[in-house]
Amino acid sequence: MSYSSSFSRQPHGWRTQTVAASPRLRTLPAALIAALFSLPVPASAADAAGEREENESARLPVIEVRSQRSTHDPRPGPLGSATRTATDVREVPQTVQAVDAEQVRAYGGRGLAAALSGVPGISNVSDTRFDAFRIRGFSNAGDTLLDGMRDDAQYVRSLGNIERIEILKGPAAVLYGRGSGGGVINRISKQPTREVFGQASATWGSRGQQGAALDWNRPLGEQWALRMNAGREHEPHFREEVRGTRQYFAPALKWESGRDSWLLQADYDEFDRVPDRGVPARVTALTRNGAASGYALPVASDRTFFGAAGRDFIRDTSLSLRSTFTRTIGPDWSIRQMVSVFDLNSDFDNTFVGQPFVSAGRDLRRVQRSRFQQNLQQRNVQANLEVLGKLATGGIGHQLLAGAEYGWQKREPRLWMGSARTVSLTDPDQHDNAGSRPEPWQMNYHKVKTTGLYAQDQIDLGGRVKGLVGLRWDHFEVDSRNGLLRLHSERSINALSPRIGAVWEALPDHHLYASWSKNYAPVGGDVIGITPAAKGNVNDLGPQFSRQLEAGVKSDWFQHRISTTLAWFELELYNRLVRDPVQQEVFSQTGLERNRGIELSVAGELARHWFVRGGWTQQNSRVVRAEAQLAGKRPSGVSARNGSLFISYAQPQGWFGQTGVVYEGARFADRENLLELPGYARWDALLGYRLARAEYTLAATNLANRRYYVSATGVSQIVPGAPRALVLTAAYKF
Repeated sequence: MSYSSSFSRQPHGWRTQTVAASPRLRTLPAALIAALFSLPVPASAADAAGEREENESARLPVIEVRSQRSTHDPRPGPLGSATRTATDVREVPQTVQAVDAEQVRAYGGRGLAAALSGVPGISNVSDTRFDAFRIRGFSNAGDTLLDGMRDDAQYVRSLGNIERIEILKGPAAVLYGRGSGGGVINRISKQPTREVFGQASATWGSRGQQGAALDWNRPLGEQWALRMNAGREHEPHFREEVRGTRQYFAPALKWESGRDSWLLQADYDEFDRVPDRGVPARVTALTRNGAASGYALPVASDRTFFGAAGRDFIRDTSLSLRSTFTRTIGPDWSIRQMVSVFDLNSDFDNTFVGQPFVSAGRDLRRVQRSRFQQNLQQRNVQANLEVLGKLATGGIGHQLLAGAEYGWQKREPRLWMGSARTVSLTDPDQHDNAGSRPEPWQMNYHKVKTTGLYAQDQIDLGGRVKGLVGLRWDHFEVDSRNGLLRLHSERSINALSPRIGAVWEALPDHHLYASWSKNYAPVGGDVIGITPAAKGNVNDLGPQFSRQLEAGVKSDWFQHRISTTLAWFELELYNRLVRDPVQQEVFSQTGLERNRGIELSVAGELARHWFVRGGWTQQNSRVVRAEAQLAGKRPSGVSARNGSLFISYAQPQGWFGQTGVVYEGARFADRENLLELPGYARWDALLGYRLARAEYTLAATNLANRRYYVSATGVSQIVPGAPRALVLTAAYKF
């Protein structure tokens, strides 16, 4: 996270670090940009701080601390996502995991969907336009972060400048505000260090994949360091007509005086691609009213494209600017100021299947298509001011965090809709692009303002018991305007989000824990905005709340070489919105959605140079109380079990390799549970050779070339998984 203190794995072991969007900056307030990059660092103060540091260094002995872990150990160091402080995961009474982005890139993965594949309890329900997942059965649409700051726009995120992805399972509103409650996904970007290093890499893969990347880091004098990441990659696809090109540039500048620090980061990303919504299911039964009541798996080839060839496109351009300034105000106290500005511009022209049969005449051999054009602009501005410190009262230690947050978000979706010709269910004409001219469909403007106050206490009760308590108050305002109908609607709410937990080291290296936490999700806070004059607005409904009870044990085995976490959880959305069966415009908050499960994760060093990482979730996610057609059903996209297991061999130089299996159980493509996508197991492997300055890696995904479906956003849009693919990466360090 963009915190003053975080831990990351470097090439020589564990080291402590002190720690779309439209590119048209003329639309950003000049005063805001100036404030972001002009926090004062007086030369005299900096020189004085450096002089004090030099004098102190002359008086104190130098002590070097090194970890016993191998640099290839898959276990992360302390993670900040769970507490906003660098905390050992064994002392967090909740499940928290991390994914190494470099491992994902080695297999050719460039986005979040690839990074989270096989992570226990996470299901991929991404759309071709944006990332979307379900964590422990609940949507994470508003629960994606970048360095601890809100990143909830609708776009496909890059891993080019990402060090790792941290996942906190369960409610996290006490630290991050509104969300669905399933958990948060936090991308941690690369930061400058005091080391001198650089790496250039090139990639070649199946079906014409190719790319290049640069990671360059240099100290600038005694107190400054600069790091730049840049890359460009052409991403072909096994699906007909589908391809994409991504490029990014991410500079970061860091100043450290020994007591204070200031980190400036920027990420610019362009992703131009052909949208792909997959293939439609086959309708097997219709009701008397002409609605589909039965489906079978798609009959079209996995390669078949149902869009408009040569016309369809999506172009995402995003820019993120972040500043983190930390000032020491006492021996154990500091102030941290964080500011984030995010800007997204997303344009598309997309023709896709809207219904997997033709209504007029009830033709089940052809499908209906729609055409949409969009220009989406979103801007997020967020500012946090936090006080961190330690104190002791009566022999009890406290690590305190208190913060205030202000957020401002604007989202402007402008949509045009037109018709497209029907095409064959099995052999569509991809070049039949005739249809009506798109006409304005939505011209909306949504604005959100949030204010939050939060406090957290990590309590050391002495001995082997530690506690964690936190509370947050939020004020949320949403204002939406319909430009076509000239309608306006607004809403505001207040909410409290508590959290409490405890960890007890009952036996040496075995930590029992339990926690309870609560989340809130206001109307209009997921995908930003409400629909003026829509059915249900008259109810003026309050936020929905979710709560989680989790208990488990975190253990270290075989002299701390292997670490495991075994957790049991119950997560409930206990005031789910339910539509009245007679009066369709009337809603009540009487519903209940629940997920209960057991989760196991393992990581560490099996033997010298041999490592293991993996995990497994068995869960029972159900809609308990809801509309009659949904009660008792499983939420779409959520499997009853999933996980992965990888074994690797790695030494400082020479041969290295890895192999493993990713498993995803059967999921339903729709809310009514009419079509089930079969489960699958995917076998991946890589082999490489490492020299002092060069490294070569050949990786294979879906080595057995199994056919499977990776995700679905409905019965009309089912995305096939990629067949066997090879990726060769050559990297040179300088």
